[in-house]
Amino acid sequence: MKYKIFTFIFLLTILSSCKEYLDVNNDPFVPQEGPPHLYLPQVIYAMAEGPMFDYRNVSRYIQHLQFTTANDNYDRHGRRALGGGLAVSQIHRNHYWSIGSNLNQIELQAERRGFGQYKGIAMAIRAYSWQIATDQFGEMPYDQAWDNTRTKFDYNTQKEIYANVNKLCDDAIAELSKTSGTIDPNLARAETIYGGNTQLWIKFVYAIKARLANHISNKRSYNPAQVIEFVDKALASNTEDAVVKFSTITTDISDRFSFMGPTRANFAAYRQGRTLVNLMNGTNFNNVTDPRLPLFLNAAPDGTFRNLAPAAGLPAGSTVLNFPQIYGKYIFRDVEPYPLITFSELQFIKAEAALKAGNNALAYQAFTAGIRANMQKAGVTEPNITAFLGTAIPQTAAALEIKHIMSQKYIALYGQIEAWTDLRRYNYNTNIFMGYALPANLAPENSGKPVQRCLPPSFSEEDWNSAAFRAVGGYDVDYHTKPLWFTTTED
Repeated sequence: MKYKIFTFIFLLTILSSCKEYLDVNNDPFVPQEGPPHLYLPQVIYAMAEGPMFDYRNVSRYIQHLQFTTANDNYDRHGRRALGGGLAVSQIHRNHYWSIGSNLNQIELQAERRGFGQYKGIAMAIRAYSWQIATDQFGEMPYDQAWDNTRTKFDYNTQKEIYANVNKLCDDAIAELSKTSGTIDPNLARAETIYGGNTQLWIKFVYAIKARLANHISNKRSYNPAQVIEFVDKALASNTEDAVVKFSTITTDISDRFSFMGPTRANFAAYRQGRTLVNLMNGTNFNNVTDPRLPLFLNAAPDGTFRNLAPAAGLPAGSTVLNFPQIYGKYIFRDVEPYPLITFSELQFIKAEAALKAGNNALAYQAFTAGIRANMQKAGVTEPNITAFLGTAIPQTAAALEIKHIMSQKYIALYGQIEAWTDLRRYNYNTNIFMGYALPANLAPENSGKPVQRCLPPSFSEEDWNSAAFRAVGGYDVDYHTKPLWFTTTED
């Protein structure tokens, strides 16, 4: 009995000591919660990291790039195997964690300090993240997304997510338009996209709204006039492009070198795809070589811009010399900024909407502006731009067709997953994307259908949220071929 009493007293002493010890560890000289500007660099990097990371696989669906090994799974529009971890799902992880959770802290800490601007910027980033995430994965948990009282999360439909993102955009514009609150002197340095300029962030939000409004082009509710309105309120030139920059000073490799560059070596086993090369070498545009070709892609020593067909792999006996890697050009460089949304893309969106509205003159104006802007971004000289526009493309507004707009947009979106959204909207139509052709040997589980979506991370959805994932069909062998709401005619 004495032993039991002693043990009880000893445990009480230990518990009391633990509480005192933990109290002592609340160091008054080390902040337990960081100011909002400290969260921003990681959030901004994550905005680019997800698309760059997932582009490794999605680029093969798009046919910007192809893999060097024959019968590659993603070249054949295959899905990641169930239980396959994070492949093609970095956007999903970043959306909920690296971006979403940090944005929650940014808003909380900014509100406590009375800082204006942060809330609107956080909303704008969150809207962008939702847009690219749902366009890749379809249904996702929205209403319950950051409910910390839950361990399982029900999925929302993509229609619901689109509606919520549009509202989030409107709320972001309202917040960014406010002039109240204290300006954080650290914001301009920490926010490296627009330096805290709220007017540019408003334009960024309108760019998201333009994307969303144009993505539903197959629906009766599609409103081309509204798309054009949003574009006109968005980015006004290349100088306003939303890009993520990479430092040459920090020792952190994630900040110092782009995921796309040779130092990170994430694309060593990739080569330029047949569709992209043939759109630029004169095959599809009036036998005129695109001046971006040597700026985007690498030629072999003999001057030939070779390419790989999907699932073909490298020909037997080929070498890096006659099939060079993709590094050193355009965004595949160590410190080249990565584009999130660009003026060029928006002009192609405007051109598509105007053409569908029957305004060929406006469509042609936006179409040529989109080509010019992308060429300027790539470093093409003005005489070469003028020569291309005067020979390669239709010379009148009346001759402009949707295939010209979408094929040029496909080129301008080289390196970006947004190109996959367009392919799915048009159901991989080879009459619209000139030179594109589905691989003859689609993955067996596809049952002859092209890929439409990616699988979310296995460790979160298959391991911990399996009931909700099963409810949306996630365990179906052909889940990755099921069309997303934005591509359908359903309003």
